Amino acid sequence: MFNKVNDHINNLNDRFNSSRIGKFFALEERSSKITTELRAATATFLTMAYILAVNPRILADSGGTCIPPDGDIFSKEYEMCMEEIKRQYITATAIGSMVGCLLMGLLGNLPIALAPGMGINAYFTYTVVGWRGTGIVSYEAALTAILIEGAIFLVLALTGVRFALAKLIPEPIRLATAPGIGAFLAHLGFQTTEGLGIVVSDIATAVTLGACPPDKRTPIVAYDDACAQAGVCVTSDAYTCDVLGGRMTSATTWLGIVGLLLMVTMLAYKKSSGIIVGILFVTFVSWFRNTAVTYFPDTPEGDARFDYFRQVVAVEPMDMILAKYSNNLQHAGVALFTFLYVDFMDTTGTLLGLISHLGFMNENGDFPRSRASFSADAIATMVGSVFGLSPVTSYIESAAGVEAGGRTGLTAVFVAFYFALSVFFAPIFASIPPWATGGALIMVGALMCRGLTKIKWERVDHAVTAFVTIMLMPLTYSIAYGIIGGFFCWIALQIIFQSLALVGIKRPHTNGFTDETAAASVHPIDTHQKTAEVHGYPSECSNRELSTA
Repeated sequence: MFNKVNDHINNLNDRFNSSRIGKFFALEERSSKITTELRAATATFLTMAYILAVNPRILADSGGTCIPPDGDIFSKEYEMCMEEIKRQYITATAIGSMVGCLLMGLLGNLPIALAPGMGINAYFTYTVVGWRGTGIVSYEAALTAILIEGAIFLVLALTGVRFALAKLIPEPIRLATAPGIGAFLAHLGFQTTEGLGIVVSDIATAVTLGACPPDKRTPIVAYDDACAQAGVCVTSDAYTCDVLGGRMTSATTWLGIVGLLLMVTMLAYKKSSGIIVGILFVTFVSWFRNTAVTYFPDTPEGDARFDYFRQVVAVEPMDMILAKYSNNLQHAGVALFTFLYVDFMDTTGTLLGLISHLGFMNENGDFPRSRASFSADAIATMVGSVFGLSPVTSYIESAAGVEAGGRTGLTAVFVAFYFALSVFFAPIFASIPPWATGGALIMVGALMCRGLTKIKWERVDHAVTAFVTIMLMPLTYSIAYGIIGGFFCWIALQIIFQSLALVGIKRPHTNGFTDETAAASVHPIDTHQKTAEVHGYPSECSNRELSTA
Protein backbone atom coordinates (compact mmCIF):
# COMPACT_ATOMS: atom_id res chain seq x y z
CA MET A 1 0.00 0.00 0.00
CA PHE A 2 2.76 2.43 0.95
CA ASN A 3 4.60 1.60 -2.27
CA LYS A 4 1.53 2.56 -4.28
CA VAL A 5 1.24 5.83 -2.40
CA ASN A 6 4.90 6.57 -3.07
CA ASP A 7 4.43 5.74 -6.73
CA HIS A 8 1.51 8.17 -6.95
CA ILE A 9 3.55 10.88 -5.22
CA ASN A 10 6.50 10.31 -7.54
CA ASN A 11 4.23 10.48 -10.58
CA LEU A 12 2.73 13.71 -9.27
CA ASN A 13 6.20 15.19 -8.79
CA ASP A 14 7.29 14.17 -12.29
CA ARG A 15 4.18 15.59 -13.94
CA PHE A 16 4.41 18.84 -11.99
CA ASN A 17 8.12 19.29 -12.77
CA SER A 18 7.41 18.99 -16.49
CA SER A 19 4.43 21.37 -16.36
CA ARG A 20 4.58 25.09 -17.13
CA ILE A 21 4.51 25.95 -13.44
CA GLY A 22 7.34 23.51 -12.71
CA LYS A 23 9.44 24.98 -15.50
CA PHE A 24 8.66 28.53 -14.35
CA PHE A 25 10.09 27.72 -10.91
CA ALA A 26 12.97 25.68 -12.43
CA LEU A 27 12.23 22.68 -10.23
CA GLU A 28 14.25 20.21 -12.30
CA GLU A 29 17.20 22.58 -12.71
CA ARG A 30 17.36 22.98 -8.93
CA SER A 31 16.80 19.28 -8.23
CA SER A 32 13.57 19.85 -6.32
CA LYS A 33 9.96 18.75 -6.47
CA ILE A 34 6.58 20.03 -5.36
CA THR A 35 6.32 17.80 -2.28
CA THR A 36 9.73 18.95 -1.08
CA GLU A 37 8.81 22.60 -1.61
CA LEU A 38 5.55 22.11 0.29
CA ARG A 39 7.39 20.46 3.17
CA ALA A 40 9.93 23.30 3.22
CA ALA A 41 7.15 25.92 3.20
CA THR A 42 5.45 24.19 6.12
CA ALA A 43 8.68 24.22 8.10
CA THR A 44 9.29 27.91 7.32
CA PHE A 45 5.75 28.94 8.19
CA LEU A 46 5.58 27.01 11.44
CA THR A 47 8.93 28.47 12.48
CA MET A 48 7.88 32.07 11.80
CA ALA A 49 4.19 31.75 12.71
CA TYR A 50 5.00 33.42 16.04
CA ILE A 51 5.01 36.71 14.10
CA LEU A 52 1.20 36.48 13.98
CA ALA A 53 1.16 36.79 17.75
CA VAL A 54 4.26 38.86 18.50
CA ASN A 55 4.06 41.57 15.82
CA PRO A 56 0.48 42.65 16.62
CA ARG A 57 1.35 43.02 20.29
CA ILE A 58 4.43 45.14 19.56
CA LEU A 59 2.79 47.41 16.99
CA ALA A 60 -0.35 47.82 19.12
CA ASP A 61 1.85 49.18 21.91
CA SER A 62 2.31 52.29 19.75
CA GLY A 63 -1.34 53.10 20.35
CA GLY A 64 -1.98 53.31 16.62
CA THR A 65 -4.80 55.70 15.83
CA CYS A 66 -6.28 55.47 19.33
CA ILE A 67 -6.84 58.83 21.01
CA PRO A 68 -6.62 58.81 24.82
CA PRO A 69 -9.55 60.60 26.50
CA ASP A 70 -8.26 63.71 28.25
CA GLY A 71 -4.73 62.52 27.44
CA ASP A 72 -5.05 59.54 29.81
CA ILE A 73 -3.12 56.70 28.14
CA PHE A 74 -4.03 54.39 31.03
CA SER A 75 -7.80 54.82 30.74
CA LYS A 76 -10.03 51.81 30.18
CA GLU A 77 -11.24 53.23 26.85
CA TYR A 78 -7.69 53.56 25.58
CA GLU A 79 -6.83 50.03 26.71
CA MET A 80 -9.87 48.64 24.86
CA CYS A 81 -8.92 50.56 21.72
CA MET A 82 -5.38 49.12 21.85
CA GLU A 83 -6.80 45.61 22.21
CA GLU A 84 -8.95 46.13 19.12
CA ILE A 85 -5.94 47.42 17.16
CA LYS A 86 -3.91 44.39 18.24
CA ARG A 87 -6.50 42.03 16.75
CA GLN A 88 -6.67 44.06 13.56
CA TYR A 89 -2.90 43.75 13.32
CA ILE A 90 -3.21 39.95 13.21
CA THR A 91 -5.08 40.26 9.91
CA ALA A 92 -2.75 42.98 8.69
CA THR A 93 0.37 40.95 9.54
CA ALA A 94 -1.00 37.91 7.71
CA ILE A 95 -1.93 39.89 4.58
CA GLY A 96 1.33 41.87 4.48
CA SER A 97 3.36 38.68 4.89
CA MET A 98 1.29 36.91 2.22
CA VAL A 99 1.94 39.67 -0.32
CA GLY A 100 5.65 39.75 0.47
CA CYS A 101 6.03 35.97 0.11
CA LEU A 102 4.14 35.97 -3.19
CA LEU A 103 6.34 38.72 -4.58
CA MET A 104 9.55 36.96 -3.56
CA GLY A 105 8.36 33.61 -4.90
CA LEU A 106 7.08 34.89 -8.25
CA LEU A 107 9.67 37.59 -8.94
CA GLY A 108 12.78 36.30 -7.21
CA ASN A 109 12.12 32.52 -7.39
CA LEU A 110 13.74 32.10 -3.99
CA PRO A 111 12.57 30.00 -1.00
CA ILE A 112 12.63 33.05 1.24
CA ALA A 113 9.61 34.24 3.20
CA LEU A 114 8.87 37.85 4.11
CA ALA A 115 7.06 39.37 7.08
CA PRO A 116 7.26 42.52 9.24
CA GLY A 117 10.79 42.56 10.61
CA MET A 118 11.44 41.81 14.26
CA GLY A 119 13.56 44.50 15.85
CA ILE A 120 12.59 47.19 13.40
CA ASN A 121 8.96 46.82 14.54
CA ALA A 122 10.15 47.50 18.09
CA TYR A 123 12.06 50.55 16.82
CA PHE A 124 8.87 51.76 15.12
CA THR A 125 6.84 51.39 18.31
CA TYR A 126 9.14 52.24 21.18
CA THR A 127 11.50 54.78 19.57
CA VAL A 128 9.68 56.49 16.69
CA VAL A 129 5.99 56.59 17.69
CA GLY A 130 6.71 55.86 21.32
CA TRP A 131 5.00 53.57 23.79
CA ARG A 132 1.29 54.44 23.62
CA GLY A 133 2.09 57.34 21.31
CA THR A 134 4.45 59.14 23.68
CA GLY A 135 7.14 59.71 21.01
CA ILE A 136 7.78 62.84 18.95
CA VAL A 137 6.62 61.31 15.63
CA SER A 138 2.95 60.64 14.99
CA TYR A 139 1.75 57.16 14.05
CA GLU A 140 0.59 58.42 10.64
CA ALA A 141 3.88 60.21 9.91
CA ALA A 142 5.86 57.08 10.78
CA LEU A 143 3.83 54.98 8.33
CA THR A 144 4.36 57.62 5.64
CA ALA A 145 8.11 57.46 6.28
CA ILE A 146 7.98 53.67 5.76
CA LEU A 147 6.12 54.15 2.46
CA ILE A 148 8.79 56.60 1.28
CA GLU A 149 11.57 54.29 2.44
CA GLY A 150 10.10 51.43 0.40
CA ALA A 151 9.86 53.66 -2.68
CA ILE A 152 13.51 54.70 -2.34
CA PHE A 153 14.58 51.08 -2.02
CA LEU A 154 12.56 50.15 -5.10
CA VAL A 155 14.42 52.77 -7.16
CA LEU A 156 17.76 51.53 -5.82
CA ALA A 157 16.81 47.93 -6.63
CA LEU A 158 15.53 48.63 -10.17
CA THR A 159 18.62 50.65 -11.06
CA GLY A 160 20.94 48.00 -9.64
CA VAL A 161 22.43 50.42 -7.12
CA ARG A 162 21.21 48.42 -4.15
CA PHE A 163 22.93 45.24 -5.22
CA ALA A 164 26.01 47.16 -6.36
CA LEU A 165 26.32 48.45 -2.81
CA ALA A 166 25.75 44.96 -1.45
CA LYS A 167 28.58 43.60 -3.63
CA LEU A 168 31.02 45.95 -1.88
CA ILE A 169 30.65 43.95 1.32
CA PRO A 170 34.12 42.62 2.23
CA GLU A 171 34.72 38.88 2.03
CA PRO A 172 35.03 38.15 5.79
CA ILE A 173 31.78 40.02 6.50
CA ARG A 174 29.94 38.19 3.72
CA LEU A 175 31.22 34.81 4.87
CA ALA A 176 30.39 35.62 8.49
CA THR A 177 26.85 36.79 7.75
CA ALA A 178 25.24 33.32 7.54
CA PRO A 179 26.88 32.06 10.78
CA GLY A 180 26.01 35.39 12.43
CA ILE A 181 22.40 34.96 11.42
CA GLY A 182 22.58 31.42 12.79
CA ALA A 183 23.82 32.76 16.13
CA PHE A 184 21.01 35.33 16.07
CA LEU A 185 18.46 32.59 15.38
CA ALA A 186 19.78 30.49 18.24
CA HIS A 187 19.71 33.56 20.50
CA LEU A 188 16.03 34.00 19.66
CA GLY A 189 15.39 30.33 20.28
CA PHE A 190 16.95 30.44 23.74
CA GLN A 191 14.84 33.42 24.85
CA THR A 192 11.28 33.45 26.14
CA THR A 193 9.38 35.53 23.59
CA GLU A 194 10.36 33.41 20.58
CA GLY A 195 11.83 30.34 22.22
CA LEU A 196 12.53 28.10 25.20
CA GLY A 197 13.20 30.72 27.88
CA ILE A 198 16.59 29.30 28.85
CA VAL A 199 18.37 32.67 28.51
CA VAL A 200 16.82 35.54 30.51
CA SER A 201 17.80 38.99 31.70
CA ASP A 202 20.09 39.67 34.63
CA ILE A 203 20.58 42.89 36.58
CA ALA A 204 24.36 42.45 36.93
CA THR A 205 25.43 40.49 33.84
CA ALA A 206 22.70 41.44 31.31
CA VAL A 207 21.87 37.78 30.56
CA THR A 208 21.98 34.56 32.55
CA LEU A 209 20.44 31.11 32.87
CA GLY A 210 16.69 31.23 33.39
CA ALA A 211 13.88 28.80 32.57
CA CYS A 212 11.98 29.63 35.75
CA PRO A 213 8.16 29.20 35.84
CA PRO A 214 5.91 32.27 35.48
CA ASP A 215 5.33 32.63 39.23
CA LYS A 216 9.10 32.97 39.78
CA ARG A 217 9.67 35.71 37.21
CA THR A 218 10.49 39.27 38.27
CA PRO A 219 9.80 41.82 35.47
CA ILE A 220 12.51 44.31 34.61
CA VAL A 221 11.38 47.89 33.97
CA ALA A 222 13.00 50.96 32.44
CA TYR A 223 13.83 53.06 35.50
CA ASP A 224 13.75 56.49 33.86
CA ASP A 225 12.58 59.83 35.27
CA ALA A 226 8.93 59.04 34.58
CA CYS A 227 9.24 55.78 36.48
CA ALA A 228 11.19 57.26 39.38
CA GLN A 229 9.11 60.41 39.87
CA ALA A 230 5.63 59.66 38.53
CA GLY A 231 5.55 55.89 38.87
CA VAL A 232 4.92 55.47 35.12
CA CYS A 233 7.21 52.49 34.49
CA VAL A 234 7.41 50.84 31.06
CA THR A 235 7.49 47.06 31.38
CA SER A 236 8.60 44.58 28.74
CA ASP A 237 8.98 40.85 28.19
CA ALA A 238 12.34 40.99 29.98
CA TYR A 239 12.44 39.35 33.39
CA THR A 240 14.94 37.81 35.77
CA CYS A 241 14.97 34.64 37.84
CA ASP A 242 17.54 36.03 40.28
CA VAL A 243 15.06 37.25 42.89
CA LEU A 244 12.70 34.30 43.34
CA GLY A 245 14.87 31.51 41.96
CA GLY A 246 13.49 28.45 40.18
CA ARG A 247 16.09 28.16 37.43
CA MET A 248 15.51 25.31 34.96
CA THR A 249 12.24 24.28 36.62
CA SER A 250 9.92 25.57 33.89
CA ALA A 251 7.90 22.69 32.45
CA THR A 252 7.44 24.49 29.11
CA THR A 253 11.22 24.80 28.74
CA TRP A 254 11.70 21.08 29.19
CA LEU A 255 8.87 20.32 26.75
CA GLY A 256 10.60 22.57 24.23
CA ILE A 257 13.88 20.73 24.82
CA VAL A 258 12.11 17.42 24.13
CA GLY A 259 10.83 18.94 20.88
CA LEU A 260 14.36 20.03 19.97
CA LEU A 261 15.74 16.55 20.61
CA LEU A 262 12.94 15.07 18.51
CA MET A 263 13.82 17.38 15.60
CA VAL A 264 17.54 16.65 15.79
CA THR A 265 16.99 12.89 16.09
CA MET A 266 14.71 12.76 13.05
CA LEU A 267 17.11 14.83 10.97
CA ALA A 268 20.00 12.64 12.08
CA TYR A 269 18.08 9.70 10.63
CA LYS A 270 17.50 11.64 7.38
CA LYS A 271 13.84 12.41 8.13
CA SER A 272 13.55 15.91 6.67
CA SER A 273 10.12 16.43 8.22
CA GLY A 274 11.73 16.55 11.67
CA ILE A 275 11.23 20.31 12.13
CA ILE A 276 7.53 20.11 11.34
CA VAL A 277 6.93 17.05 13.51
CA GLY A 278 8.74 18.62 16.45
CA ILE A 279 6.79 21.88 16.27
CA LEU A 280 3.44 20.11 15.84
CA PHE A 281 4.14 17.69 18.71
CA VAL A 282 4.99 20.43 21.21
CA THR A 283 2.09 22.60 20.03
CA PHE A 284 -0.46 19.78 20.36
CA VAL A 285 0.69 18.92 23.90
CA SER A 286 0.59 22.60 24.88
CA TRP A 287 -3.04 23.01 23.83
CA PHE A 288 -4.38 20.88 26.71
CA ARG A 289 -5.60 23.00 29.62
CA ASN A 290 -4.93 22.35 33.29
CA THR A 291 -1.40 21.06 32.67
CA ALA A 292 2.00 22.47 33.60
CA VAL A 293 2.83 23.07 29.93
CA THR A 294 -0.44 24.54 28.72
CA TYR A 295 -0.47 27.63 26.53
CA PHE A 296 -3.85 28.47 28.11
CA PRO A 297 -3.25 28.74 31.89
CA ASP A 298 -6.04 29.60 34.33
CA THR A 299 -5.27 33.30 34.29
CA PRO A 300 -7.07 36.23 32.65
CA GLU A 301 -4.46 36.17 29.88
CA GLY A 302 -4.74 32.41 29.47
CA ASP A 303 -8.54 32.55 29.41
CA ALA A 304 -8.41 35.28 26.76
CA ARG A 305 -6.06 33.16 24.64
CA PHE A 306 -8.32 30.13 24.96
CA ASP A 307 -11.48 32.08 24.15
CA TYR A 308 -9.80 33.40 21.03
CA PHE A 309 -8.43 29.93 20.17
CA ARG A 310 -11.92 28.38 20.44
CA GLN A 311 -13.23 30.66 17.71
CA VAL A 312 -11.08 28.71 15.22
CA VAL A 313 -12.22 30.99 12.38
CA ALA A 314 -12.22 34.77 12.75
CA VAL A 315 -11.55 37.59 10.30
CA GLU A 316 -10.70 40.88 11.94
CA PRO A 317 -11.39 44.23 10.17
CA MET A 318 -8.61 46.75 9.51
CA ASP A 319 -10.48 50.04 9.48
CA MET A 320 -8.37 51.51 12.29
CA ILE A 321 -4.99 50.93 10.62
CA LEU A 322 -5.64 50.88 6.87
CA ALA A 323 -3.75 53.55 4.85
CA LYS A 324 -3.29 55.96 7.74
CA TYR A 325 -0.83 58.36 6.10
CA SER A 326 0.01 61.99 6.81
CA ASN A 327 1.57 64.88 4.91
CA ASN A 328 3.05 66.26 8.12
CA LEU A 329 6.47 64.62 8.34
CA GLN A 330 7.88 66.89 11.01
CA HIS A 331 10.48 65.09 13.13
CA ALA A 332 10.19 62.04 10.83
CA GLY A 333 13.48 62.67 8.99
CA VAL A 334 15.65 60.73 11.44
CA ALA A 335 13.13 57.89 11.49
CA LEU A 336 13.15 57.73 7.68
CA PHE A 337 16.95 57.54 7.59
CA THR A 338 17.01 54.87 10.29
CA PHE A 339 14.36 52.79 8.51
CA LEU A 340 16.48 53.07 5.36
CA TYR A 341 19.79 51.84 6.71
CA VAL A 342 18.39 49.24 9.12
CA ASP A 343 16.11 47.74 6.45
CA PHE A 344 18.93 47.81 3.89
CA MET A 345 21.46 46.10 6.16
CA ASP A 346 18.96 43.57 7.56
CA THR A 347 17.59 42.59 4.15
CA THR A 348 21.00 42.50 2.50
CA GLY A 349 22.47 40.41 5.28
CA THR A 350 19.56 37.98 5.38
CA LEU A 351 19.32 37.57 1.60
CA LEU A 352 23.03 37.15 0.96
CA GLY A 353 23.41 34.86 3.96
CA LEU A 354 20.63 32.53 2.84
CA ILE A 355 21.64 32.70 -0.83
CA SER A 356 25.19 31.73 0.09
CA HIS A 357 23.83 28.91 2.25
CA LEU A 358 21.76 27.68 -0.71
CA GLY A 359 24.80 27.72 -2.97
CA PHE A 360 23.31 30.11 -5.53
CA MET A 361 26.07 32.73 -5.34
CA ASN A 362 28.43 32.97 -8.32
CA GLU A 363 32.05 34.11 -8.36
CA ASN A 364 31.01 37.75 -8.72
CA GLY A 365 28.77 37.69 -5.66
CA ASP A 366 25.65 37.74 -7.83
CA PHE A 367 22.72 35.34 -7.82
CA PRO A 368 19.75 34.58 -10.11
CA ARG A 369 17.13 37.35 -10.28
CA SER A 370 18.97 39.47 -7.73
CA ARG A 371 17.41 42.70 -8.93
CA ALA A 372 13.91 41.22 -8.86
CA SER A 373 14.49 39.82 -5.36
CA PHE A 374 15.52 43.17 -3.90
CA SER A 375 12.60 44.83 -5.72
CA ALA A 376 10.16 42.33 -4.21
CA ASP A 377 11.39 43.25 -0.75
CA ALA A 378 10.95 46.98 -1.47
CA ILE A 379 7.44 46.56 -2.89
CA ALA A 380 6.46 44.42 0.11
CA THR A 381 7.51 47.24 2.45
CA MET A 382 5.37 49.73 0.53
CA VAL A 383 2.35 47.43 0.52
CA GLY A 384 2.87 46.66 4.21
CA SER A 385 2.70 50.35 5.09
CA VAL A 386 -0.80 50.42 3.60
CA PHE A 387 -1.82 47.93 6.29
CA GLY A 388 -0.09 49.90 9.05
CA LEU A 389 2.94 47.60 9.22
CA SER A 390 6.56 48.35 9.98
CA PRO A 391 8.99 47.44 7.12
CA VAL A 392 8.36 43.99 5.64
CA THR A 393 11.65 42.18 5.16
CA SER A 394 13.21 38.80 4.34
CA TYR A 395 13.04 36.46 7.31
CA ILE A 396 15.98 34.53 8.68
CA GLU A 397 13.53 31.81 9.76
CA SER A 398 13.42 30.90 6.05
CA ALA A 399 16.55 28.90 6.86
CA ALA A 400 14.25 26.27 8.39
CA GLY A 401 12.63 25.74 4.99
CA VAL A 402 16.01 25.72 3.25
CA GLU A 403 17.18 22.98 5.59
CA ALA A 404 13.97 21.07 4.83
CA GLY A 405 14.85 21.13 1.12
CA GLY A 406 13.34 24.37 -0.20
CA ARG A 407 15.13 25.43 -3.39
CA THR A 408 12.72 27.58 -5.42
CA GLY A 409 10.16 30.35 -5.14
CA LEU A 410 7.44 27.72 -4.91
CA THR A 411 8.35 27.44 -1.22
CA ALA A 412 7.62 31.16 -0.76
CA VAL A 413 4.34 30.82 -2.68
CA PHE A 414 3.23 27.99 -0.40
CA VAL A 415 4.17 30.09 2.65
CA ALA A 416 2.01 32.87 1.17
CA PHE A 417 -0.83 30.35 0.97
CA TYR A 418 -0.39 29.52 4.66
CA PHE A 419 -0.49 33.21 5.54
CA ALA A 420 -3.66 33.55 3.45
CA LEU A 421 -5.21 30.74 5.49
CA SER A 422 -4.12 32.43 8.69
CA VAL A 423 -6.26 35.43 7.77
CA PHE A 424 -9.25 33.17 8.45
CA PHE A 425 -7.65 30.83 11.02
CA ALA A 426 -5.79 33.47 12.97
CA PRO A 427 -6.96 32.00 16.35
CA ILE A 428 -5.22 28.70 15.52
CA PHE A 429 -1.97 30.07 14.13
CA ALA A 430 -1.71 32.68 16.86
CA SER A 431 -1.81 29.86 19.43
CA ILE A 432 1.47 28.18 18.50
CA PRO A 433 3.54 28.62 21.68
CA PRO A 434 7.06 30.03 21.44
CA TRP A 435 8.59 26.97 23.12
CA ALA A 436 7.31 24.92 20.17
CA THR A 437 9.37 26.91 17.65
CA GLY A 438 12.37 27.73 19.85
CA GLY A 439 14.00 24.35 19.24
CA ALA A 440 13.73 24.81 15.49
CA LEU A 441 15.46 28.19 15.70
CA ILE A 442 18.32 26.71 17.75
CA MET A 443 18.80 23.74 15.43
CA VAL A 444 18.70 25.80 12.24
CA GLY A 445 21.08 28.30 13.82
CA ALA A 446 23.57 25.50 14.46
CA LEU A 447 23.33 24.26 10.88
CA MET A 448 23.94 27.75 9.50
CA CYS A 449 27.31 27.89 11.25
CA ARG A 450 28.81 25.36 8.83
CA GLY A 451 30.09 28.27 6.74
CA LEU A 452 32.60 29.18 9.46
CA THR A 453 35.11 26.84 7.81
CA LYS A 454 35.36 29.16 4.77
CA ILE A 455 36.62 32.13 6.78
CA LYS A 456 40.37 32.71 6.52
CA TRP A 457 41.04 32.36 10.24
CA GLU A 458 44.80 32.37 9.66
CA ARG A 459 44.55 36.05 8.68
CA VAL A 460 44.01 38.17 11.77
CA ASP A 461 42.10 40.94 9.96
CA HIS A 462 39.69 38.42 8.44
CA ALA A 463 39.31 36.56 11.73
CA VAL A 464 38.61 39.63 13.88
CA THR A 465 36.26 41.20 11.32
CA ALA A 466 34.28 37.97 10.96
CA PHE A 467 34.18 37.44 14.73
CA VAL A 468 32.92 40.97 15.41
CA THR A 469 30.24 40.56 12.72
CA ILE A 470 29.04 37.25 14.16
CA MET A 471 29.04 38.29 17.81
CA LEU A 472 27.33 41.65 17.39
CA MET A 473 24.29 40.17 15.61
CA PRO A 474 22.91 38.22 18.59
CA LEU A 475 24.30 40.55 21.26
CA THR A 476 22.76 43.71 19.73
CA TYR A 477 19.66 41.84 18.50
CA SER A 478 20.31 43.19 15.00
CA ILE A 479 21.78 41.81 11.79
CA ALA A 480 22.38 45.39 10.68
CA TYR A 481 24.54 46.29 13.69
CA GLY A 482 26.63 43.17 13.16
CA ILE A 483 27.39 44.11 9.56
CA ILE A 484 28.05 47.75 10.49
CA GLY A 485 30.46 46.64 13.23
CA GLY A 486 32.23 44.34 10.81
CA PHE A 487 32.55 47.15 8.26
CA PHE A 488 34.02 49.51 10.84
CA CYS A 489 36.52 46.90 11.98
CA TRP A 490 37.55 45.97 8.42
CA ILE A 491 37.92 49.53 7.14
CA ALA A 492 39.85 50.66 10.23
CA LEU A 493 42.28 47.75 9.90
CA GLN A 494 42.81 48.31 6.17
CA ILE A 495 43.52 52.01 6.74
CA ILE A 496 46.09 51.11 9.39
CA PHE A 497 47.75 48.49 7.17
CA GLN A 498 47.90 50.77 4.13
CA SER A 499 49.23 53.65 6.21
CA LEU A 500 51.99 51.47 7.61
CA ALA A 501 52.79 50.17 4.12
CA LEU A 502 53.31 53.76 2.91
CA VAL A 503 56.15 54.21 5.41
CA GLY A 504 57.71 50.89 4.48
CA ILE A 505 56.21 48.66 7.18
CA LYS A 506 54.59 45.72 5.41
CA ARG A 507 52.85 42.70 6.86
CA PRO A 508 54.60 39.32 6.65
CA HIS A 509 53.29 36.71 4.25
CA THR A 510 50.37 34.60 5.49
CA ASN A 511 49.66 31.62 3.26
CA GLY A 512 50.40 33.63 0.14
CA PHE A 513 48.69 36.84 1.26
CA THR A 514 50.51 40.17 1.26
CA ASP A 515 49.45 43.78 1.51
CA GLU A 516 49.13 43.86 -2.28
CA THR A 517 46.56 41.05 -2.27
CA ALA A 518 44.68 42.33 0.77
CA ALA A 519 42.74 44.93 -1.18
CA ALA A 520 41.34 42.24 -3.47
CA SER A 521 39.45 40.66 -0.60
CA VAL A 522 37.29 43.77 -0.25
CA HIS A 523 35.23 42.31 -3.09
CA PRO A 524 33.30 39.06 -2.73
CA ILE A 525 35.47 36.07 -3.59
CA ASP A 526 33.32 33.01 -3.43
CA THR A 527 32.97 30.07 -5.73
CA HIS A 528 29.40 29.00 -6.16
CA GLN A 529 30.53 25.54 -7.11
CA LYS A 530 32.38 25.04 -3.81
CA THR A 531 29.41 26.29 -1.81
CA ALA A 532 27.11 23.98 -3.73
CA GLU A 533 29.38 21.00 -3.15
CA VAL A 534 29.56 21.67 0.59
CA HIS A 535 25.77 21.44 0.86
CA GLY A 536 25.37 18.66 -1.67
CA TYR A 537 23.57 20.85 -4.20
CA PRO A 538 24.19 21.00 -7.96
CA SER A 539 25.44 24.19 -9.56
CA GLU A 540 22.44 25.96 -11.09
CA CYS A 541 23.64 29.56 -11.14
CA SER A 542 23.89 29.51 -14.92
CA ASN A 543 24.41 32.40 -17.27
CA ARG A 544 20.86 31.94 -18.49
CA GLU A 545 19.45 32.53 -15.01
CA LEU A 546 21.78 35.44 -14.30
CA SER A 547 20.58 37.15 -17.45
CA THR A 548 17.15 37.46 -15.84
CA ALA A 549 18.51 39.37 -12.85
